[in-house]
Amino acid sequence: MSETARNYDEEKCIVCGRMVRFYEDEYKKPCDYCGTWVFEKRKQSQRQDQDKIKEPNCWVCMDKGFVEYPVQKDMGVYNYVARCFCPKGMNWPSTIPLLDQCKYAPRPEFIELRNRELLGMVWSDDKQRG
Repeated sequence: MSETARNYDEEKCIVCGRMVRFYEDEYKKPCDYCGTWVFEKRKQSQRQDQDKIKEPNCWVCMDKGFVEYPVQKDMGVYNYVARCFCPKGMNWPSTIPLLDQCKYAPRPEFIELRNRELLGMVWSDDKQRG
């Protein structure tokens, strides 16, 4: 039977060596022989491409409600935590100071820009022209 006529894909189980068949939308299943979970490479990568990153409501805290930021002091780097000023940040206890109340905290715009860069959501001049 030719490769194009098959209605399934196969992936070899690296534990026992048996072939695992994937039909239709399957991309993971246990090996029938040894029970090891096997992921079908091609469909898994297609599925990951479809699952796009959901844009957060708050770019400062990435919808966590709090922000961690580094402070270099006395030959060390320390992580400080502050509440975000978004609705999720307001759910945290008021004993945690707000970001704009912290003396050594970076500006929220800087944190937002860093988070956008990390997720590839910032366009440089080269990308905008292209």
